[in-house]
Amino acid sequence: MPTHFTHLSVEDGLSQITVSDIVEDNIGFMWFSTQNGVNRFDGYNFVQYKKDKNLDGSGPIGDFVYKLAVNRDSGDIWAASSSGISRYEHKSDRFFHYPLIDSKGQQHHFVATVVYDRTGQLWAGTNLGLFKFQETTNSFVHIKFSNNINFRVQDIQQDINGVIWLATNQGLYGFKEDEPLYTVADLKNVEVTDIELIDQHKIWFSTNGKGIYVKDDTADLEHIIRPLKTLSLELSRRAISSIKQLRNGDIWISTLDGLTITRLELNSVTTNLKHNTDTSSLLSASHMTRTYESRSGLIWQGTWTSGFSKFDPNGLQFKTLNAGDSKTTRGMANDANGNIWFGTPEGLWKRDIKGKITGPWNFKNPLDGPSILEENSIMSIAYANTNNKIWVGTRSGLAYLTENQKYLKYVTNIHGSMIYTLSTDDIGNVWVGDFNNGLFYVDGTTHQVLNHWQMGSITKILVDTGGFAWAGTMEGLIRVNKHTGELLNLYSPDRKPSQRSPRVVTWISKSQQDHYWIGAQGSGIMTLDFDEQQQEFTFQQVAPKSHLSTLSIGGIEQDIHGNVWASTTEGVAKLDPTSRGEPEYFSGKNGAKNEGYYINSSLTNIDGEILFGSPTGITFFQPSDVAQSDWRPPIVFTQLSILGNPISVQQTDDQIFPLKSPIYQAKEVTLQPEDNVFSIEFSALDLSAPKRNQYAFKLEGFDSTWNTVIPGNRVATYTNLDDGSYTLLVKGTNKDGVWSDNIGQIVITVVPPWWLTTWAKTIWIITVLALLISAYRRRVYALKEQSHLLSIQVEERTAELETMNKKLLTLSSIDDLTGLRNRRDYRSNALQESSRFERGGEPFCILLVDIDFFKQVNDVNGHACGDKVLVETGKLMDSLIRQQDLLARWGGEEFIMMIVETQIQQGQKIAEKIRLAIYQNIVEFEGQDIHVSVTIGVSQILPTEKLDDCINRADKNLYLGKENGRNKVITDTKL
Repeated sequence: MPTHFTHLSVEDGLSQITVSDIVEDNIGFMWFSTQNGVNRFDGYNFVQYKKDKNLDGSGPIGDFVYKLAVNRDSGDIWAASSSGISRYEHKSDRFFHYPLIDSKGQQHHFVATVVYDRTGQLWAGTNLGLFKFQETTNSFVHIKFSNNINFRVQDIQQDINGVIWLATNQGLYGFKEDEPLYTVADLKNVEVTDIELIDQHKIWFSTNGKGIYVKDDTADLEHIIRPLKTLSLELSRRAISSIKQLRNGDIWISTLDGLTITRLELNSVTTNLKHNTDTSSLLSASHMTRTYESRSGLIWQGTWTSGFSKFDPNGLQFKTLNAGDSKTTRGMANDANGNIWFGTPEGLWKRDIKGKITGPWNFKNPLDGPSILEENSIMSIAYANTNNKIWVGTRSGLAYLTENQKYLKYVTNIHGSMIYTLSTDDIGNVWVGDFNNGLFYVDGTTHQVLNHWQMGSITKILVDTGGFAWAGTMEGLIRVNKHTGELLNLYSPDRKPSQRSPRVVTWISKSQQDHYWIGAQGSGIMTLDFDEQQQEFTFQQVAPKSHLSTLSIGGIEQDIHGNVWASTTEGVAKLDPTSRGEPEYFSGKNGAKNEGYYINSSLTNIDGEILFGSPTGITFFQPSDVAQSDWRPPIVFTQLSILGNPISVQQTDDQIFPLKSPIYQAKEVTLQPEDNVFSIEFSALDLSAPKRNQYAFKLEGFDSTWNTVIPGNRVATYTNLDDGSYTLLVKGTNKDGVWSDNIGQIVITVVPPWWLTTWAKTIWIITVLALLISAYRRRVYALKEQSHLLSIQVEERTAELETMNKKLLTLSSIDDLTGLRNRRDYRSNALQESSRFERGGEPFCILLVDIDFFKQVNDVNGHACGDKVLVETGKLMDSLIRQQDLLARWGGEEFIMMIVETQIQQGQKIAEKIRLAIYQNIVEFEGQDIHVSVTIGVSQILPTEKLDDCINRADKNLYLGKENGRNKVITDTKL
């Protein structure tokens, strides 16, 4: 059952709040129909296709799109709307509209549904009838019924006998071709809203106010319809929008009053989810419209007033156990049979190894009845193997339960205090942690107090070997000697920092590696090692640089593979103690508790199951079930931009454009010589948690290594590529960081300038040959008198060619806007300097400079102003560096410098001087003063680095400056 939905609506880019239908196309994009067109979604952005007002194929024919249907062969999408029916063609990114003309010659505009039946036949239902699509004529034909009934067809399906069933606003009808229309008497004049094939052998029909009716798929027309009796009376009276059975067998029923989830099995649990104004509500609205399950297993739920929601069942790897009316669970213990004993405000409960829950046990009140008052609320539980006694700590003292007891009983000599934690030893005695009165050691049979130690509030007790016990307290970790009564406080201020415990210790347990796990408040997990010979205790932080080190720990368990699982104030964390990898975190999206977990409410059962207690129930899971997703998402290209302008395939035919098909289907992009800056956006279609997807790209023929990017910057940008053919490769991961086998690739062809084309070279050769032949003939004709003149002419032609070659060389090495070096020329010279450094030369610094908010300059003042800002900024930077330093335009509004024979401190000063000069500079444009600032990332080459490594570090520093407010200089911190 869902525990967490992600909600998306107009504020996220959806065109309108009503989502009437949801489908997934062959590529992996999700499509949503609304009252304002349809929307294509790649996990990050929506592409809106609104009403085609100009009839140019830019959108569906109507505003309100009611239903969508996908052609599984072509991937084209049919859209039934308020003004007709349209087909979206993937290969052209256009909509084509189809008239629906009935047998009387009248056109039907209102189309309520479009459906592919189980045989692949396409049907369209209107407010007045039914149409069937003919592939041979690429048109719809009207189905005329002899009894001339006019109704609005809302859904269509065929049963195994070939009967076509029509859900209409006037009832349920069935027919076969050339046979009379059959009317289901029980549903006459009842609105039937949806038809769903269930488990391949039953068909369900949902209604508005009469529940759900069902027929066997094989039943004939005379024995077909009967009400579904297993539904609640409340659900039977609701208006049901749709039914959807998921691949796991769950049936989701969308109604005007929420969502009902059930199954076909007898005695199956039915869950009713309703919207409320509380922020903890799972649903974003009350009126549910339609459910869809995508190929990756994601569940999508449309609503009438709040967009849509998505739920990832694969992320629901943690389950919740509740008992009684209260969800709060404190104290847990397991007995020798694998029974779990736990406490709630209602008393003591038991869950057996099969999952059956019994209870509650509570206290006997003076009126000879059960009682569990606030002061008797359970705080902790322990089990004694020697006598099968359950020990219970409450807010009022120490109690116990044996097999022969009907009620819990208090130990009379420890009463009136809050017992926060309990633990039993191998002889059946119990260690009692009193929150206010210290530690007690109690005889498990006579209940006599054998020893008592005063100490701070106790949170956790671990009984160790050799007569020792550990007490985690609010004032440090204390080692207790049962025999001598000696206490050793490991938080003592005279101890070395490495041998000193955290102040607030929330957990201690023995690890599989023969050390101790220590949980602390606000500082994560530590290990404790004890050198018995030296009598030294050493504490070491686990994952010290991770987020885990800032969290408070409730409990720590270790599975059979050695992985450590910790309940925290934000959910559940997992780490592998044998590696130094980043811990994994699980929250409400995975079924864990966002609100966190209680201290001292944690255990591992005999079957390896781990349980954590929380304010909203027990989280339980098998560690082997918490696995990474095996979904390998396809990689698609979603946007091509040239010189900052988005490029579409919908262009006029008399011009040459880079794309011959939409970018997500294109095999090749063709760039003209003037298209010297281009960007391609991409997406891995794991839509469950797209912000967790990772990406890398490489341009074969240019890049030697993969470039990694973050989800927020899923763009590959290149500038001033040489003419030729390249291949852009993009790979991505799913939400769990598993790299997909599906690699996106697209060919990038850069057309050479006209003077380097084959035909131009041919003309040059012919011209030169003609000149040579002419010169030869003149030489023969004029003999020796013309030889000197001919020699001069040859020299002149040679000089002209050399001049032209120099100009060509300049054009290929200089940025034509700013007059600075271009990227290729910069790399050529920078590599020489890098080679000199590798041979023992002085280090250099790389400065990556990016003009802040440059897009706003273009958007507000125009590209001419932006060009002037680029030129003036380039000139200013050029004036501030030495002649031997390198400055180039790196791409767009980004520049790069190599400050030679310079270390990071001087490089930072130079960068700061440049930043301040640009910030104080004024660019005049058409009577306006334009002010800009820059963010600069600085890095110094390291002995083991290549040039690209140094540039990448400067780039990371640049992005760090962007994220921290811009107009900054960010340098390496490790030098």
